[in-house]
Amino acid sequence: MKLLLVVGLLSTTIAGQWVKQTVNTTASFRGLSVVSEKVVWASGTGGTVIRTVDGGKAWDVITVPGAEKLDFRDIEAFDASIAYILSIGNGADSRIYKTIDGGKTWKEQFRNANEKAFFDAVACWDKKNCIAMSDPVDGHYVLINTTDGETWKPIVSNQLPAAKDGEAAFAASGTCLYINPANGDLFLVSGGNDARVFKSTDRGKSWTFATTPIVKGTAGSGIFSIAMADKKNGVIVGGNYEKPDERNNTFAFTEDGGKSWLPGSRPSGYRSGTAYIDRQVLIAVGSNGSDISFSRGTVWRKLSDDNLNAVAAKAAGSIWGVGPKGSVVRLDPKAIGTPVSAGSGNLPHVPGVTALELSHSLVSPKCAADDRKCSENYVVLAKVTYISWDGPHELVYHPSGGTIVGDGADVKWDLTGVNPGTYTLTVELIFPAGRSGWPGGGITQTNIVTIRE
Repeated sequence: MKLLLVVGLLSTTIAGQWVKQTVNTTASFRGLSVVSEKVVWASGTGGTVIRTVDGGKAWDVITVPGAEKLDFRDIEAFDASIAYILSIGNGADSRIYKTIDGGKTWKEQFRNANEKAFFDAVACWDKKNCIAMSDPVDGHYVLINTTDGETWKPIVSNQLPAAKDGEAAFAASGTCLYINPANGDLFLVSGGNDARVFKSTDRGKSWTFATTPIVKGTAGSGIFSIAMADKKNGVIVGGNYEKPDERNNTFAFTEDGGKSWLPGSRPSGYRSGTAYIDRQVLIAVGSNGSDISFSRGTVWRKLSDDNLNAVAAKAAGSIWGVGPKGSVVRLDPKAIGTPVSAGSGNLPHVPGVTALELSHSLVSPKCAADDRKCSENYVVLAKVTYISWDGPHELVYHPSGGTIVGDGADVKWDLTGVNPGTYTLTVELIFPAGRSGWPGGGITQTNIVTIRE
């Protein structure tokens, strides 16, 4: 046991990391499908699709005819020959193409005729059964499916709950729509004014939803990616892509198949994609780098600072990432050679926050000259003192208004634009507890700031 004033955040980088591939294109990639250790497909801007059938030694760079101006944000491949690709955009820019000859020819199977629709992703159960989704139109997500691998039709009996105003999905990595390989359950994750996980067990005919602790409330925040290890255990990642270094509320996990989601250890910032390498090892990528966990997200460790949009894995020997400006990378197996311990968890005393100090308790544009508790600056400094041990732990902040800027034991509470009133800031220390989670533990502390006109 020891008294800590600043949190150690496991920010060191693992050697080895990503190995850049030589691919003759400057397209930016977000679609990624890893079929095997040899066969990998990716899709991106400029109507571009790339494919390797020899584990990355050589790459085919394909421009889909008639799609030179389209951005293919998602791809679902099944072998070296068959793949679906989905392009994003309003109206007719949202399309689905399919190849059955390794990209030599492409057939346009769907072209969106609804000017209000904007398709984000496609997911498949098998070569013939797939589903695609659009952002909400008139308050409801739009779903289409194919059952023969050729024709796409609306899901008429859709019972997907209504979207909230300002709620939508992110076409950031092709993983806002996801099928659990363990049992075929279908998931859709949202962002914007809410961050929810929608689930269907009957291929999109009926749905339930769960709320999550992922950050929300702005156009750039929410859940960006979901992955499941088995029928019960899974993770979601996200954050705010406009603030990529903000770590709070960027990761959550489920142990009941998606019925409920709990906050967990935080990666190094906003993450647009995540994937399981096996049931224990996770990887997450984003614009400010990538992280790896050897304990289902209980502890994260920084892999690199590479800007990546999507990640996919087919066992430890085939872990791939893609990003902007033609970036295609493969993870060096040495980077996952040495697991990181999650700590013993045997604590002689209960850890927790002992103090939360604020630089000011009153914010007003009309502070009295002798009132040292009052500030005309709407950014309040917060300092935390807490007791922990030499193992993994995190400080998580819960403001009732405004936003937290920064990380660790010294942060800023930005109340700019917040209406007059009294607001609370609560901080908790969370740490590994049980098999795979960070449910929170120890003592929390709360402090108050009043805003006056």
